[in-house]
Amino acid sequence: MKKLLLFLFVCISHQLFAQEEPNFPDMRSWSIYLSGNDSTDRYIFSDTAYIRVSPDTKQSPIDTLMAGDNITITGMTTKSLTIRGLHGPWLKIGYQKNGEYRSGYIWQGLVSCAPLRRGDLKFVYGIERRADSIAVSGNKRDTFPKYLVRLKVVQNGVLLTKAAQIIGDDETANFSDGKIMSGMGLTNVQHIVVLTFTGAACGVPTDDYYFAWTKDGQLLQFLTKTNIGDADAYYHSEEFVFPNEKNGQPDMITWNMEEAEGTDKVDKNGMSIMKVTAKKSKRYAWDGENKKITEVR
Repeated sequence: MKKLLLFLFVCISHQLFAQEEPNFPDMRSWSIYLSGNDSTDRYIFSDTAYIRVSPDTKQSPIDTLMAGDNITITGMTTKSLTIRGLHGPWLKIGYQKNGEYRSGYIWQGLVSCAPLRRGDLKFVYGIERRADSIAVSGNKRDTFPKYLVRLKVVQNGVLLTKAAQIIGDDETANFSDGKIMSGMGLTNVQHIVVLTFTGAACGVPTDDYYFAWTKDGQLLQFLTKTNIGDADAYYHSEEFVFPNEKNGQPDMITWNMEEAEGTDKVDKNGMSIMKVTAKKSKRYAWDGENKKITEVR
């Protein structure tokens, strides 16, 4: 029942997001919604970003900002630009430099998605470019639209390292968020960073991409899980159990999957009683010395 209520909540909340459709489909994962005097704080995403006095590239930059620098987005213009296959608007921003407040314009693709920080470490992520794949079979050519997501680690203004993840350009890219966890009991892991991409309707998957930030300064692409549900009709649930969690084992990650569908029977609240139709589990061993994760057969 807890899983069912979670999926129902997610579906309702995503419908609220869907009421504000972005004008630039490539930029929807940024989830920047401004009205009136609204503003939102973000980081610079690109390694180097030029700030302009107006929303165009015809004039020389008035400033240069670097990955991880703090900015406040105060407005979104109707002027747009296409870079690396991504079409997006110019944003009006404010920022501090050399002890003074300044303002200017920047293309949205140079700005991070949700800001993530733990102490003096900033985990800066965004969509870097299109990464469409093409499949050819005889005379048939199919294009599968995708994006390349880049995650960067910045400490005290210094870009330390990067990692990448390919995601689909579909409804799962309608919204993104992230979180930073502890090392979860894994040897030589300082933080687990989770990037979430999800849709704006029931029946659309929520994909979680895990990255490990090791104590010796490496950022590793880790594991992925998917959850999907449609109110009380069905759900597909995946979860990880880490070493420091209940039933966890040293340097072992357990993946559990459960699927269920609604029945004709209802509970006292009028919701369908769910019937579990499938369960699976896998175990992954973490080698903290060589920084490798391997499925245990």
